[in-house]
Parts: sequence; structure tokens; C-alpha cells
Amino acid sequence: MKATKYFCEHCGREVNGRARICPFCGRFFSSVKCPRCGYSGESTEFLEGCPACGYGVPKKTVSDDAIGRPRGPSGLNEKLPTWVYLIALAALLVALALLFVFIK
Repeated sequence: MKATKYFCEHCGREVNGRARICPFCGRFFSSVKCPRCGYSGESTEFLEGCPACGYGVPKKTVSDDAIGRPRGPSGLNEKLPTWVYLIALAALLVALALLFVFIK
């Protein structure tokens, strides 16, 4: 697992995650702010990435669930049940039929 990196929001240089003062520009750190979602908190909350959105946490690309089905990058099973596809197809056909009725 990659270590989370910390950067001074004032000078932009990489700093130690436990630093209270930037060694480069001398600014005091009162908290850590996530660059993605803006969540602010103590540096110890960010040791494994942002606790709010997960920024900085390496993504698992492929893993198996309890019964051995492969999972995709989202962590969810990629294949949907057949009935979902049938309902979506039926809704599309109804929408197209209504479109042709109202165009004439």
C-alpha cells in the first residue's frame, strides 16, 4: 500500500504527515484538508486516506466476494440480473412508441 502524501496548502511542497509547521514556509497546520472533497480534520484521521471520500486510498481492481464471483473496480458485481435488462428494454420501447405517436 502506498503511503498517504501530505502537502502544504500555502507553498505546495510535500511535508511530513505529522508536521505541525511547514519546514519550508513556516506556516502552522491546524488541520489537514482533502483536495478532492474538502473534508478537514486531524492528520491522524488521514493516515489511510480521506475518511470522508477515500481519496489517497489505493483502489482494488479485482477481488472475489464470499462465493467467488469476480468484482470490478467499483467493488460491485458487474453483471445485472436479466430482469433489469428486460425492464430497461421495455421502457425504451414504450418511450419510442410514445415518441412516434406524438410526432405524427
